[in-house]
Amino acid sequence: MTATPPKAWKSMADAHRERELLARKVSGLASEALSRSKRAIFALHRGTDAEAATLLKEADERFVACEEAAKKHKVTIDSGVYQAALEEYAEARLFAQYLANGKFGALEKRLMEPRVYLAALSDATGEAVRDAVRRASRGEVEIVAHALHVVEEAVEYLLSLDLTGDLRTKFDQAKKNLRSLEQMAYEVRLRDRSVES
Repeated sequence: MTATPPKAWKSMADAHRERELLARKVSGLASEALSRSKRAIFALHRGTDAEAATLLKEADERFVACEEAAKKHKVTIDSGVYQAALEEYAEARLFAQYLANGKFGALEKRLMEPRVYLAALSDATGEAVRDAVRRASRGEVEIVAHALHVVEEAVEYLLSLDLTGDLRTKFDQAKKNLRSLEQMAYEVRLRDRSVES
């Protein structure tokens, strides 16, 4: 003889199913946002700013859709994919900001959550290094000194926070990025001295 399950179980099963569907939707949208953010960074490196802007807009639209779905279902988004996508998007926005204004600064509210912003800032130092290498190889050696200054400021700021865990790993990479720029600046100075001689 099978007993009839309590009504609470039925509503619990329905709520669980709805939450699982939401999680899959958020995961899919976040993956799309992550992909577009990565592609935007590459577009920025290629100098195709219009393409990067379009990709960043499309990524933003995916985040808005995630947030609207979460709000509708009164849940918070705690997906690792969503977090990774936010970090990549914030990195792309910081790199675009660096290319446009020559520095890293504040971003929109959703990206100013400390875990997201600090991870993105650490990673964006690597994009500044790659940009300096690319531009210096084309003869724009003055960019090395500028990138060194900007990355040095970012590393000094991150150092003041005494980061741990994942953020410490990202910070360690930012320090390596700074060392790369210091080495580039040294090589530029040596080259300039040999030209003067």
